[in-house]
Amino acid sequence: MDVKTILQKCNHTNHQQSKRITILGAGIAGLVAAYELERLGHQVDVIEGSPRIGGRIWTHRFGCSPEASYGELGAMRISSDHKCVLHYIHTMGLSNKLCKFVTMFEEHNALLSIQRKVFRMKNLTNRTLQTCYQGLFMSKRYNKNTRLFAAWLKTIVDAIGSGELRKCLEQDLSSYLMDKLEMLDLQPFLNAEGKGIDLHEFIKAYPDFREKCSKALALFLSDILVETSHDLLQLQGGMDQLTICLAKAINSPIRCNQEVVRLKVLKDGVEVSWLEEGHLHTRHCDYVLCTIPFSVLKKIELSGFDDKKLLAIYNTCYWPATKVLFNCARPFWQENGIFGGASFSDEGIRQVYYPSVKQSFSGESVLLASYTIGDDAERLGMMSEQVRKVYVKNALGKLHPEIKIPGMISGTATIAWNTYKWSAGGCSVPWKHDMSYEYRQYQDIARPQNTLFFAGEHCSRLPAWMEGSIESALQAVHDIVFHKSLSLEKNTSPSLAILN
Repeated sequence: MDVKTILQKCNHTNHQQSKRITILGAGIAGLVAAYELERLGHQVDVIEGSPRIGGRIWTHRFGCSPEASYGELGAMRISSDHKCVLHYIHTMGLSNKLCKFVTMFEEHNALLSIQRKVFRMKNLTNRTLQTCYQGLFMSKRYNKNTRLFAAWLKTIVDAIGSGELRKCLEQDLSSYLMDKLEMLDLQPFLNAEGKGIDLHEFIKAYPDFREKCSKALALFLSDILVETSHDLLQLQGGMDQLTICLAKAINSPIRCNQEVVRLKVLKDGVEVSWLEEGHLHTRHCDYVLCTIPFSVLKKIELSGFDDKKLLAIYNTCYWPATKVLFNCARPFWQENGIFGGASFSDEGIRQVYYPSVKQSFSGESVLLASYTIGDDAERLGMMSEQVRKVYVKNALGKLHPEIKIPGMISGTATIAWNTYKWSAGGCSVPWKHDMSYEYRQYQDIARPQNTLFFAGEHCSRLPAWMEGSIESALQAVHDIVFHKSLSLEKNTSPSLAILN
């Protein structure tokens, strides 16, 4: 069911008295919920613990001018089939800002550093892979296509996945996955020039292949398919345009610097306590929508929750993510034929993204010098910001010596989301950090407690994506609209499975 149908259903059946809802968190989930609840005739209050709105949508601008160069510390891309995000981009009048996002393996002049040897992607051939991954090619048990496909799959996972996932693939290949690949016809998915595999078509042809992988890797393959899609989009001018427009469209004030410290679920509502300028405030609320990440929520005093809900809150895992931006005096990478896309380094900085749209009229351009997840992000996150920037600069210099030219870097920005107080993680993941499998249904995670409802990427089928956050917000809007007061009979609310 699409966004318009969902909201029309809420609107046409919403004959109840206007409700008052307190929304905790002004990220994309909280803002969408506030916007839609107001449009449905309800009253909302939005409080945010941090000094800014947007949550993990965070565009950093190197200057105050509208023409200043910028980079994304948070969300940076949209899948073309993420209809909820696109709906709000169109609704907020930002359609003319949509443009292509050039991603990993799409720019053939980008670079790959494998075992400290640097190659251009267009020069990475089957022969090169045989040199880099000799272990995969030593066994004569497997035919040439099996070994080449495994080598390319390893290259893709190494470039996009964390250290934990890289180990998962190595274990899978050494134990049983090579045997599974040997049984398949791989020739149609190997590039005739020996310069890649078509993983998308392969998964379409063999959708059960993911079931043969370890469960964590199988789940992450879905993200890999999205991240390597040629149909990704971005907002020219910065992703924060979406949250800024949503905030402006909400009539009620959005109050920042209001740190929630206690939630108490009652029979007739929710008691919310928060700190404001060092003073503790407490208020009884009829309805509360909590979009606070569970990584933060579990540090708050909670009472009145059932044991199953507390277990979900305390056991939901979050993956670290770290980004480092360099504002460069000029886009020197274009001199080497790189116009967007990403390079990969195996020296700790992992993914390096180049802007694929013009960012400023000054000639400056922002390089996402390092984007890491998992254990790689955790290592960088443990460094001080200054040490992290120096480390990234030195590692990046092995790919791009130009970065060390005096004056080339005119500004820097970085964030380690796992150490950022208001998120305590980059995104939720359905497995533990040690990669043991403990999948939790998002419906259980999102389950309300009386009149306390939940939304956010951790409550969705698409963790780590804006689409998931918005889907969960719409589900919460529906559930709040159809919620009957405690004096009425229970279980009379119609069901609406909008997240299938």
